[in-house]
This record gives sequence, structure tokens and C-alpha cells, in this order.
Amino acid sequence: MSAVYVHNIDIDCGADYVQEYDMFEVGGAIVDLSNYTAKAQIRKHRDSATAVSFTIGFVDRLAGKIKLSIPSWTTSKLKPGRYLYDIQFTKPNGEVAVVLEGFARARAGISTGCSFSLPTSAQRLCIAVIDESSEQTKSGMYTKWENFRTTYPNRTFYLLQPTTVGFGVSVNNTNYDDLNCPNNFLGETTVNISPLI
Repeated sequence: MSAVYVHNIDIDCGADYVQEYDMFEVGGAIVDLSNYTAKAQIRKHRDSATAVSFTIGFVDRLAGKIKLSIPSWTTSKLKPGRYLYDIQFTKPNGEVAVVLEGFARARAGISTGCSFSLPTSAQRLCIAVIDESSEQTKSGMYTKWENFRTTYPNRTFYLLQPTTVGFGVSVNNTNYDDLNCPNNFLGETTVNISPLI
């Protein structure tokens, strides 16, 4: 993925934006996105101090599939016009690369308009803190996970793991059995985000 591809997008103000991408090497090979992290943002211009961030989901890491989305309550705040955006990957070895960029045109909708509305319950951000409990079983946690995903299939969430040795020490952890995570956990979320500074 040494080349930066250009792809222009349209975003309707006041509507949910969702787009899936398949990642390929220059020669056509599928990119295995295991242990990759990603971020993508929209800015008015390259030096703009403010940005709108996409939520990035790894739909299928082995098949190189990602999904970018912005909820309607965020797109409703965009002023119609032309913006810039890009997608940046951080590889497992720490190498950072911009893989896709282009113009993002925000359009005022006829029915949707650009009015602000609060997120619904299904759209709100969810932050789960795992607390150790000898009463929890992996099958029980899996059932709770499935119930959550069935009830809120599009809700963005973060899983936080308390630790006694300081924030961010588990960034390189790859053993999620300790948290009783379901088998599809890695495919449902972005993990190993570096600690905030």
C-alpha cells in the first residue's frame, strides 16, 4: 500500500454516511489488516485546526475490508461545501501511511437539510468497562455481547480494561481471552489504541 489512491466522496448533511472499502496492495493482493489501526478525518483544508473524524470499523481484517461512517447528528453540523479527507493506517510495525485521500463534498439535502438532531439510543456511543468477577463465564459474556449487538447493531463502543499498573500498558496486548471476549470481538472493534497524551 505504498501508493495513495484518490477517491472523492459525497456526504449528505443530516444523513448517516457509510462507505465500505476493500484494501489491496499495488499489485492486487488483499491487505491483511490484522493488528492495524486506522483513523480518517475531514478538514476544510490541510492546515485546518478542526476536523470531523470518521468512525472506522474493521469489517473483515483478513479480507482487508473496512467501513467508514459518520452519524447524522455529526453530518448535520457540516456546512455545505468542499472538504478534504484521508484514511491513515498504522501497521503492526509502527509504520504510518496515508492510503486513500480525496475531496469530500458536503451537500445540503432537500428532506434531511442541515438541522441538528440528537442521537437516538441506538446511535449513542457506548463505553464498557470490564471489571473482574469470578461469577462471570465466557458463555455468559458471549450471550450478553450477542444481546448488545442485536439490540444496537450500529452503536460505536469502546472496551476499557482497568489495570493496576497505569493507563495504556496493555496497548500491545493480543490475548483477549483474559477479558472473556467473544470470538468475533476483533472483527467488531478497533483494539490497541495508543494511550491519550
